[in-house]
Amino acid sequence: MKKVLHLGLKTTNILLTIAVLIILPVVVFTLISSKTNIIYGIQSFVVLTGSMEPNLLTGSVIYTKPVQNYSKGDVIAFNQADRTITHRITEVKGANTYITKGDANNTQDSDPVSSASIIGKEVFTIPYLGSFILFLSTLWGFILFIVVPIAIFIAFEIWNIKKEIDYHIAKKVLEKSFQGSKYEKINFN
Repeated sequence: MKKVLHLGLKTTNILLTIAVLIILPVVVFTLISSKTNIIYGIQSFVVLTGSMEPNLLTGSVIYTKPVQNYSKGDVIAFNQADRTITHRITEVKGANTYITKGDANNTQDSDPVSSASIIGKEVFTIPYLGSFILFLSTLWGFILFIVVPIAIFIAFEIWNIKKEIDYHIAKKVLEKSFQGSKYEKINFN
C-alpha cells in the first residue's frame, strides 16, 4: 500500500511539473500579449462573441500581428468605438480602408475600418484557452489553478527535503554507532 501511495504521489508530482512547464508558459505569454505587443509584435485577445463561429469559437484566444498589407479574407483585430473586434476583411476599399464582417453575421459591418485602427492579422488561435483565462481571473479560478497547484508543489518539495534530512540523520546515526568497531570502514553512500 505504501508503494502504491508513493507511486501515486510521484506520478502526481510529475504531472504537475509537466503542467507547469507546458501550460504556465502559454498562459503567461497570453497574459503578457493581451496587454502589450512587445513579444514579436504579437497581441492576443479572447473571443467573447460568436460572430466568427465556427472558424473562431467563443472562448478562443486569437493571436494577431501587424503586417504591411491586409487582403480580402484576412481575419483582423481592430479598435472600434472603444472595443476590440475580430472580423474578416470582405472588401478592400483603397489602400487604407477595409470592409469587414463576422463569419456568422448576415451583413457586413456598417463602419469601414481604417488601417490606423487595425491591431493585427490573425497569426494563430487556441480554442477554449480564453475561457480558461477568463476563469483564472475569477477568485475560484485563481485559487483552483494557481494557489492549489503551487501549494501542492511546495508540499512535495518540503516532503522531499524532509526525506533527504531523514536520510542524512540516519546515515550520521549509523556512522556514529559503528565508530571504533571493526565495521567502521563500511561506506554508507
